[in-house]
Amino acid sequence: MERTKLLTVAVVGLLILNLLTIGFLILNTNRPRRPEPPNPNKGSGPALIIIERLRLDAQQERAFQKLRNAHHRQSELLSAQSVELYRSYYGLLASEKPDTARKNALEGQIAENQAAVAKLNFDHFAQIKALCRPDQQADFTRLVADLNRLFGRQPRPKQGSEGRPPGDNPENRPSRP
Repeated sequence: MERTKLLTVAVVGLLILNLLTIGFLILNTNRPRRPEPPNPNKGSGPALIIIERLRLDAQQERAFQKLRNAHHRQSELLSAQSVELYRSYYGLLASEKPDTARKNALEGQIAENQAAVAKLNFDHFAQIKALCRPDQQADFTRLVADLNRLFGRQPRPKQGSEGRPPGDNPENRPSRP
C-alpha cells in the first residue's frame, strides 16, 4: 500500500509539472519577442529597408553608408535652418504690427529651405540608383514607387468645409455630461 501511494504521488507530481511546463511554453510564445539589436554596420530604419530591398552587396553597402552619412549631415543642417526660420517667422507675431518686408523675406527663405530639402533627397536617391547594378534596377524602381509610404509622413485625414473630418457631424455626437 505504501508503494502504491508513493507511485500515485509521483505520477500526480509529474503530471502537474508537465502541465506547468506546457502552460509556461504557451504563455511565453505569446509574448512579443525583443527585436534584435540593430547592426551598426547596416544602419536602422530607412537605411535597413533600402539595403534589404535593393539587396546591396558588401561593397555597395559601404558606399551607401558614406552617402547616407553625408546626407544625414546635410539634412541636419537644413533642419536646423528650418527651425530658426520658422522661429523668426512666427516671432513676428509678437509685435503689434509685424514687419511685412521681413515676413515676405522669411517666407522666401522658408520656401528655399524646403526646396533645398527636396533637392537633397532627390539627389541622394539618384546617387543610390547609381550604386545599383542592372539586376537591381527593378528593385530600385519598386522602392521609388513606395518612397512616400516607407519614408514619408502619413497623410492627415481630409477635413470637411468646417475643419472636421468628413462624416463628422456634431449633431450626431452624444452630449457630454
